[in-house]
Amino acid sequence: MSCKRKIIQVEKLNGNIETRAIDLVLNDIAQAVKEIRYGSVQIHIQDGKVIQIDKVNKVRLS
Repeated sequence: MSCKRKIIQVEKLNGNIETRAIDLVLNDIAQAVKEIRYGSVQIHIQDGKVIQIDKVNKVRLS
């Protein structure tokens, strides 16, 4: 099962990266990690900005 979710691009204000946007991205990454027991989280970056987070959840069968 794979879940793809687009993340907002970090906006620049007066040459500084908006802190709130960075916090939102970090919270989304942390949430993706917490939600899976086995699998992986990939962060896609373009032009120095997080544009997408992929969460791959693997199901282990006994």
